[in-house]
Amino acid sequence: PEKREAQKRLAEEVTKFVHDEKSLKEAQKITQALFSGDVKKLTVHEIEQGLENMPSCETTKDTKNIVDWSVDIQCEPSKRQAREDVKNGAISINGERINDINFLVNPTLEFDGKYVIVRRGKKNYFLVKVI
Repeated sequence: PEKREAQKRLAEEVTKFVHDEKSLKEAQKITQALFSGDVKKLTVHEIEQGLENMPSCETTKDTKNIVDWSVDIQCEPSKRQAREDVKNGAISINGERINDINFLVNPTLEFDGKYVIVRRGKKNYFLVKVI
């Protein structure tokens, strides 16, 4: 029961019925990337399709310190909390765990300079759109 095979099979069949086989494969790839934390393998199109309903915000192309940037995008409520989360390894930028509070975030390095995917903890994802 913990494998949830019946639920997965039902979801696959419904997705194929409503969309097509290609959409099913794309959805599986996005889901796998999010659960594994390896979001670097996603394309800009897959990010736009799979993460459109994720909490999102906007940022400029400016390079900033991770602590200040996390507060600016409202991923963290305060600089104190941001420093604590970074030191504890709870923050990942585009699939890379950040442990250094002096890390500089450059939003234009990946995903064609359009998006930054932030993960706080295990399940909290934020899609940051670069303007």
